[in-house]
Order: sequence, then structure tokens, then C-alpha cells
Amino acid sequence: MRRILLAAFAILALLTPAHAAGKAGLWTVTTIWQFSMNKVPPALVDLARQQRLKPPVNGQPFIHHICMTPYEADGRQPLHLNSRDLDCTFRTVSMRRGLMVTESICHGPVEGVARGQVTWRSDSHFEGIADFRGKFRGDPARMRSTFTADWAGDDCRGVRPFIAQDN
Repeated sequence: MRRILLAAFAILALLTPAHAAGKAGLWTVTTIWQFSMNKVPPALVDLARQQRLKPPVNGQPFIHHICMTPYEADGRQPLHLNSRDLDCTFRTVSMRRGLMVTESICHGPVEGVARGQVTWRSDSHFEGIADFRGKFRGDPARMRSTFTADWAGDDCRGVRPFIAQDN
């Protein structure tokens, strides 16, 4: 897999320049996943390992971090919740008054469509949901998640920001 979460969430968000919402820096994200498959996707396991965390467990809170760049914070680049390992194309379906509706189309080991909703409560807090339906390595898959995120400060403390790969 080549770009992760929330994916599933990833999977989550494109911010447009007209809709800046957050602060640059470290964010703490709490996600509760519901997987239909019997195995947690390797991209999520890798995300946990990169941050020296236990991998997510179905139905249990999973706390991880993202490093939001100034460009993501001001809306000039997509918000990527560290989606390095999924081969997905993200787009914003709509954005009004702090509510962003997104869609991601994924190809590769993860094949399908993810739809999400992100609500910005302030420049230091957002929350949302994501729903992926498709296939994981050829088998039917569904992943649902709810998440909340809070700004933890300017210093990303070693968490790498997402940097898009040029193909």
C-alpha cells in the first residue's frame, strides 16, 4: 500500500485556500476504527510502528500524531493525516462553515472509495468520520472510523509532515 489513513481517512481531506482552518504543528489524533476484514491493514500497522505505538485494534481508541504544515493549516495543500502508504486521490466535495465533505478514490492493494466528513470546531480542534468501501488485496473490505484531533503545539517532535511524491 502506498499512502495511509484516514484513510481510510485518511482519506479525509483537502483544504482549499479559501477555507483555512487549523494551526501548523503537532496534532494528536484519536481514531476509533471498525474493520470488516480480519486483519488490520499493514499501512495502519506501519503508521503505529513509525510512532512507536501499538497497532490499532478494532473498536478501540488509537492515538497517533500528525505534523500539519503551514500550507495544510492555511488551506493551500491537502490535509493528509500521514497518508503515505495508500495510493489514493483526494478531493473536497464541499466546504461550508467549517464542515468539509471529502471523497478519496483508492487503487492498488486498497481499491475502493472513501467518503469522509471533517468538522472544524476551532483552529485547534477538528473531528469527523470516514467510511471506506472496496477491497483490500482483492477481498471485500469496509473500514469506518470516527476521529478527533487537537493541536498539541508548534514543535512536531520528530513526526514527519506529509510530503507528496512526484510521479
